Amino acid sequence: MIINDFFKWLKNTMTGSDEVTVTNEQIEKWLDKEKASELSLYVFALNSGINTIAGALSKCEIRTFKAGKEKKGDEYYLWNYEPNKNENASQFMQKVIWHLIFKGECLVVPSLAGDLLVADSYTHERYANYEDSFKNVVVDLDGSGNYQINRSFDGNEVLFYKYHNKNIVNLLNMLMQEYEELLRSAVDNCTRAQGEHGILKIEAKAAQINYGKKEDGTPRTFNDVYREMMNDQFKSYFRNRNAVMPLWEGMEYTPDSAANKRSTSEVNDVKELTEEIYARVANALQIPPAILKGDIADVDKLTRNMITFAIDPIAKMIERENNRKKYGKKVLSGTYQMIDTSRIMHNEPLEMADKAFNLIGAGWSIDEVREKCGDAPLNTEWSKQHYLSLNFAQYDGKGAEDEADGTV
Repeated sequence: MIINDFFKWLKNTMTGSDEVTVTNEQIEKWLDKEKASELSLYVFALNSGINTIAGALSKCEIRTFKAGKEKKGDEYYLWNYEPNKNENASQFMQKVIWHLIFKGECLVVPSLAGDLLVADSYTHERYANYEDSFKNVVVDLDGSGNYQINRSFDGNEVLFYKYHNKNIVNLLNMLMQEYEELLRSAVDNCTRAQGEHGILKIEAKAAQINYGKKEDGTPRTFNDVYREMMNDQFKSYFRNRNAVMPLWEGMEYTPDSAANKRSTSEVNDVKELTEEIYARVANALQIPPAILKGDIADVDKLTRNMITFAIDPIAKMIERENNRKKYGKKVLSGTYQMIDTSRIMHNEPLEMADKAFNLIGAGWSIDEVREKCGDAPLNTEWSKQHYLSLNFAQYDGKGAEDEADGTV
């Protein structure tokens, strides 16, 4: 299907609707209308937000437990180091998050060797009383071609993450409708102020000049020449940094230098609109706008806010899908995996000194505290031991009321 409306095509692409194609001629026509500025800020802000979330989640450690005890085996290596032969864990997680947020869902299928592959396209067949199935699975090989998997997958064989964020859907609808005119108006005002303006003087004798013939052999009239100049030649002249504009006899062009001044209010219009776009995108992704814009004031507090509202819900959803499909009811007996989002925050050891002291006194081992601080564990017998401060005592089930009654 060939499309005529670029904005409709973009919306379908973002929301996972039917596949569409676009021709080079239509792209050039769209670019010629100079509509790129209407979407570039939104697309940039949205991709920045997705990259922020993906980068944060790629820092998380996926911890694996067996029968209530933490174990670092094949499953741990698969999720934290090498999900497949061509991607490390960070690259894999970033791809998962991009699909999850941008498309609303992400399908991860196993290879014959047991690797994890992110599917770029597939056919999802839904059922009410049976497991869903996935067919026509295609994996993009990072620009080097597509790999078609010639088999279908049952729901219990794959990991299928779904991200139902109505804010993102509303954001895309708003991107297509509400801000189209606003951004065009602000950019047009700014472009008009900084663009080339001038006066073309045309004498009466210009209409009597012989302008030669067209390709079909008919005479070129003054109106033909005038349309070519206005639609093609002047446009090319204004767009190029260095250009020469030939004029016919009886024509004189004079630049208007007074019109080439950009007012402060016009610059502020674009600036204010840009900030509002960033705020809208950040709120849709549950990210503090200051983080998306790169502000560094109160960055620790803002990062904790982002982890709570943007990172943790996605991490918990991925974690539950993994545990449901990989371990089933074994999670009730302590066999499961956990995405540790505490690794996102950078901890300075000197700032953690007092907290580390209290953690060790509350039963944490030295190795556990060192890992939380971002340092390597010592893996010695004494560093794995657990200590308990004398400030802690075992509760015997008798409260203060019993003591007052003399029953203790």
